Amino acid sequence: MTFLQELAGELYRRYNGDLSSLVVMFPSMRARAFFNDALACTANKPLWQSAFTTIDEVMERIADISRGERIVLITELFKVYKRYHPSETIDKFYFWGDMLISDFDLIDKYMVDAEQLLRNIEDIKEIEKDVDYLDDIQIRSIRSFWHSIVDKQTLSKQKEEFLKIWRSLPHIYREYREQLLRLHIGYTGLIYREAAMKLKAGADIMLDGKRVIVAGFNALSNSEKCLMDRLSTSEHGAEFYWDYDNYYVDNVRHEAGKFMRQNLGDYPMPDIITHNNFSERGKTIQSIGCVSNIVQCKYVNKILSELPTEELDKRTAIVLTDENMLVPLLHSLPDSVKSVNVTMGYPLKATLAYTFIERLVELQRHGYCRGEDGADIFYHVDTQGILTHPYIVDACGVEAATLHRKIVGDRIISVEGSMLRRGKVLDSIFRFCDDYKSLSKYLKDVIELLYGIISENNSQQGEYLRVAYEEIVKCIGSIAKCDITLPCEVFTSMLRKHLQTVTIAFEGEPLEGVQIMGILETRNIDFKNVIILSMTDATFPGDNLSKASFIPYNLRVGYKMPTPEEHEAMYAYYFYRLIQRAEHVSMLYCSKADDRSTGECSRYIHQLDYESEYKVDKYAIGVDLTLETPSEIIVAKGKEEQAVLAQYLDDGEKTLSPTALFRYIECPMKFYFASVAHLHTADELSDTIDALTFGNILHETMEALYKDILNLNDPSNHIQSELHKQDIVTRAVNKTISKILFRSDNDRSSEFTGDTLLVRDIVIKYIMRGIIRYDITRNGYAVVALEEKIATKYPLSDGRKVNFGGIADRIDRLADGTMQIIDYKSSTRPHLIFNDIETLFTGSSEERVANIFQTLLYSEMIYREKGCDVLPTLYFASQMLHDGYSPKLVSTATDGTIEHYSDVRAEFTEYLQETLEELFNCDIPFRQVDESLGMCKLCDFKKICRRKSEQ
Repeated sequence: MTFLQELAGELYRRYNGDLSSLVVMFPSMRARAFFNDALACTANKPLWQSAFTTIDEVMERIADISRGERIVLITELFKVYKRYHPSETIDKFYFWGDMLISDFDLIDKYMVDAEQLLRNIEDIKEIEKDVDYLDDIQIRSIRSFWHSIVDKQTLSKQKEEFLKIWRSLPHIYREYREQLLRLHIGYTGLIYREAAMKLKAGADIMLDGKRVIVAGFNALSNSEKCLMDRLSTSEHGAEFYWDYDNYYVDNVRHEAGKFMRQNLGDYPMPDIITHNNFSERGKTIQSIGCVSNIVQCKYVNKILSELPTEELDKRTAIVLTDENMLVPLLHSLPDSVKSVNVTMGYPLKATLAYTFIERLVELQRHGYCRGEDGADIFYHVDTQGILTHPYIVDACGVEAATLHRKIVGDRIISVEGSMLRRGKVLDSIFRFCDDYKSLSKYLKDVIELLYGIISENNSQQGEYLRVAYEEIVKCIGSIAKCDITLPCEVFTSMLRKHLQTVTIAFEGEPLEGVQIMGILETRNIDFKNVIILSMTDATFPGDNLSKASFIPYNLRVGYKMPTPEEHEAMYAYYFYRLIQRAEHVSMLYCSKADDRSTGECSRYIHQLDYESEYKVDKYAIGVDLTLETPSEIIVAKGKEEQAVLAQYLDDGEKTLSPTALFRYIECPMKFYFASVAHLHTADELSDTIDALTFGNILHETMEALYKDILNLNDPSNHIQSELHKQDIVTRAVNKTISKILFRSDNDRSSEFTGDTLLVRDIVIKYIMRGIIRYDITRNGYAVVALEEKIATKYPLSDGRKVNFGGIADRIDRLADGTMQIIDYKSSTRPHLIFNDIETLFTGSSEERVANIFQTLLYSEMIYREKGCDVLPTLYFASQMLHDGYSPKLVSTATDGTIEHYSDVRAEFTEYLQETLEELFNCDIPFRQVDESLGMCKLCDFKKICRRKSEQ
């Protein structure tokens, strides 16, 4: 029998079925439903059930104080704290305030003399006064702490700051307490302390004369003991029923019985509950180490599938020590599980609703109102986050996707709100709020609007939004009660902290189906089959008392306040009580070490293995990730592929660029993916100026500066007198950056920040001290084309012609009629030297130099179209800062520079012809390049090919 069945049977027998004269106090709300179920199975006739209550309800009635909302409690504390620390701001205080309330809560729950604990002890001898109730060990702990703090020779800055705050705490505690009592609100500890003090003064417990049954409690604070002491008197005659097992209570060294042994001495119980279940009931216990949390959930499927179908009900419990495992677990349950009852709450912070609120907050945090025209400006990262969020994808669809593509495609860093306002939802989102009141209304309006849309198609997501909306309203209402004005940053910080504590309750039939519970919900309830997840030491027992506190360990020991030892004892009791009546226990944990966990199983698993009479069966569950050796990818040139290639021939609509052809030279399969199958990597917009944008700024600025010297013979003097000026180049660069980043024709340099200013200065340096300085030294040339489209038709052996096309950065005409092709390069690593023409087509990745190949191919195109020789050159702007720079190509095979393209044309066109014949030969399929050539390391498509470097 379970504990609740035994209790129900005993109460039914003792009171002859008249349970309406009783009020039962359980530590868990869930225990009530199971108790009533047990009572229904015991009774053979209709009867009135007992009343139920909780300690919280009793204490609040006695104290006549209601529980205050956390934000109100913190802001009221801030008002008091600021009197003693005037420089403190609410945003900095919020963390400390939350911590202080937690400390005050402990002080009050354990009825500690706050004045004595918090007073400034300058003289160690003061601890000898007024501490008669402390034993020698406690006094030594207190003395040890103060010795380490007030030793003036070792008083560090941190200790001084600690003492400064500590000295004010007695006054803050007293005044804060008085303020809350005036408002008739309080935190739990204050309510408990007030109730305990009233009980000691003879206050009525107000239970309408009913006999109280106290069942299933474990650790009791001093204030709770005051209530228990009063209930145990002859006046009330309360009966105590403790849920425990002799296995850990009789062993004085076992931490699970630490509190129970004291309870049994202070509040004896009728001897009607069995207490030898752990040893007398046979058990199978298994420990299962899994390689990931998901594997844990998948293995639960296996465990449940092996249970008899009739036991997939309230006799089986899945206990989650990590609430984040709930959703993956629900998706992993087998079909044999027809129903489940989720007792634990699901954290709001793990839902899409919370992530959406976070994105709204970030959108506003980085947004601003532009002064010159009053336009709302939003950061592209936040804007993209909103537009790609599942809620907006569902609500706005095509409009959101179109806007996202435009922002990324046009590389818009700062996005104007007017561009984004398309439709009711986007209109409501993309407006800037400059104070917390408008921001709070903004959040309410957006969530309310979106709820109406999302809930129609997805009731679960709609419920998440509804809860989020209600909590935002509650948070705003709490702040309004405090009568304070907050910066937006503080408001959002408080809102975040509040929402991160919210859990969403699941609705269901509590006594039907497999029970999914948190560890606290299992109190007093027994199961035949118990499955516990995340049984690592980091989560079970964990260390909830390791969080920040002003009350150090030694003082906690000295004043008998909870320490990590008490926390471990409490969770040890939860664990052993849960399994004491179980027949099958499965404990799963993630054995992978990461930044959150060492991968060590819980100490309770080791304890069972070494101390109990049961054998713990250990299993290690992994996942076989071995991949098959990928076969070679070969794509034949079928009808579809031939149709695409035909577009590059004769009268086709496409032109083959030097970049695309070089892609084929690197790897035919790479060309197929990019130019035939049209696969592309996702375009990303960086919040810093990437290499591509940097190059575009350099190119467009040079075009703007040199457009006025087109066809001007010997422009060196003009460049030196008119263009080689700091203000002129700076204006040109500013305008180019404004155009590229802000899509504005106006100079927006006043809005440049950080990396943008740095890039601006680098581009100016490259142009003035590099490109322009070099061009001034030249003679006998004229700039004849800037960003010129070049096209030519190149014949194949069968008479077909390949359409070549591209854009040349710049073309100069030299005095002897030679055309100079100039390609601007912003890379800091110059590529002017190559081995020979053959290696450009057949060499390794280091030998195939894309810049040189493309420049030579442009030279061929100009040679064919204009019928003149060409000088191929590369302007590496960063290297042009150095004296003696030459932009001419250098071949190591001939140990000389290329002065005329005609010198290498015969060899270049021979390999070019061969490459083109292969590309447009329909009988030759697209194949992967030999991996040993090193082309795969930086390839965009290496994950598709699955070469060795990706396995």
